[in-house]
Amino acid sequence: MFQSKWVRIPVKILLVWLVISIYFYLQHPVVYCYQDLNANIPIGDAQLLIHEILVSNLDEDQQHAWLTEEERPWRIKLLQRMYELGLPLSWQGPANKVLSFYSWPPLAEDFWSYKIFGTYISPEDIDMEEYTLDGFSLHIYPGMSRGRGCQWEETSRNAAMIYAGGKIDPQLIDNPLIMTVADKENDRTTKLIITPRWQKERLTNRVSQIERYKSPAAPVQNFMFKIYNGQPQQALEYVLPSLRNNFPLPALSEKLKGQDIEIEGLLSWLDVWNDYLSVYQMQAEVGKPSENNFVPVQKLTFYTILDHDGNHRIIGWKSAD
Repeated sequence: MFQSKWVRIPVKILLVWLVISIYFYLQHPVVYCYQDLNANIPIGDAQLLIHEILVSNLDEDQQHAWLTEEERPWRIKLLQRMYELGLPLSWQGPANKVLSFYSWPPLAEDFWSYKIFGTYISPEDIDMEEYTLDGFSLHIYPGMSRGRGCQWEETSRNAAMIYAGGKIDPQLIDNPLIMTVADKENDRTTKLIITPRWQKERLTNRVSQIERYKSPAAPVQNFMFKIYNGQPQQALEYVLPSLRNNFPLPALSEKLKGQDIEIEGLLSWLDVWNDYLSVYQMQAEVGKPSENNFVPVQKLTFYTILDHDGNHRIIGWKSAD
């Protein structure tokens, strides 16, 4: 079979490409992810729900150095050149993924990066002009705290997605970790001793996986947008897979059919709902976009949980009208 050169040449090319791909795959950062925390920590009258801890040997300081330095990585220059030459937008994403895969990302040696992701839920609407993170601090021992941030969720008026990060010795990540949360308003400190059960993966899509905020309200918003756009099958992608076959869909409001919609609401957390643990409840209001006051037309209550992949999925809903 391999006597003909017309067969041997393609086979050799394929083998060379395979070896090169394996080599570059092994150059990518390693990520250790722990998601089974189910930690609910009171911060005054609010709650802090911890979703996951990520530890990675991606050197983020070097990764973002080109933003301030004159010299940029070759793949960034190539992508910029492609954009200038008019590369279609539909091609730019795949091109970026290919160039990112066949590159040498900066890797940390002595200390790796850690990030803690969670959701801050207030009993009242959050004032966007106030800094939510001023009320508490969050870090891990043994580790060095280096930064934190938050992202407000437009869909849920009383919640914000938060993260805290730092550096940690990779030799210590299999030891018990102590997570400390300091409630500055009430001068109260909560310590959690965690023995992580890490899930290991290679980080081939560096931006989307290491810098992620996950909102419990996001699947509700996407689900309702698909419903009102006449895409019920696509809407079911935001439902827990085991429930999709017989999952009921909400009826459309006659006042909103064929129009753009806007979704707002309040987020809360439940210990148990219908035998599911650690459930987020979203009291959603659907209405028309407005520059002034939002006027709800349809009211629904949704329930979401984190699935095994760390994504929020809908597990049920009911009409609140």
